[in-house]
Amino acid sequence: MSRMSHDSRTSAAPVAHDHHATWTFFRQWLKNPRAMAAFSPSSRRLARRMIEQLPPGTGRVVELGGGTGVFTRALLEHGIRPEHLLVLELNHALYDLLRKRFPSVRVVHGDARDLATIVGASGFAASGDIDAVVSGLGFLAMPRAVQRAILGAVFAVLGPRRPLIQFTYGPSSPLPRDLLEEMDIGVRRASLTWLNIPPAAVYVYTRRA
Repeated sequence: MSRMSHDSRTSAAPVAHDHHATWTFFRQWLKNPRAMAAFSPSSRRLARRMIEQLPPGTGRVVELGGGTGVFTRALLEHGIRPEHLLVLELNHALYDLLRKRFPSVRVVHGDARDLATIVGASGFAASGDIDAVVSGLGFLAMPRAVQRAILGAVFAVLGPRRPLIQFTYGPSSPLPRDLLEEMDIGVRRASLTWLNIPPAAVYVYTRRA
């Protein structure tokens, strides 16, 4: 996994040419299926289910695994200001795609394990100022040590009782219960979207303390 990061910000552009984005996503899946959460981008219906879990008054959001920008677009349409959205994407081709599609958003080519460092170095937010983390990462395919490192980085930047909102194609939480207990993180299943391909569930994680 590359651990480099780069930052880009200009002004907003409309999302277009979804067929191109889908093909880009599918090519990246063919190259490395285990590194991608699915073989096709998430649906707008799933994006709405994710957005529904944002806390009232959410202003500043981090997105992990931006992919082709389905969740990014939904966040902007929901009213999150472009300068208050930070998107991380590790795959270089998808990172380039996101920069072109969302030039007003801070898009970072980086590893989610480095989130706390990226947030601090970029000046995106002070500690505790982030209201939610929205994630499309494929936790099911990750070793436990990587899961733990990402969770630690996420909850280091989130405000008190603020959520990590995650979707999965598996039948249960993509993060193991014993790891969540170890880290004192609570979880609830928020929704199940049968019409997504494949069907997807949304889980919400919050630090108990």
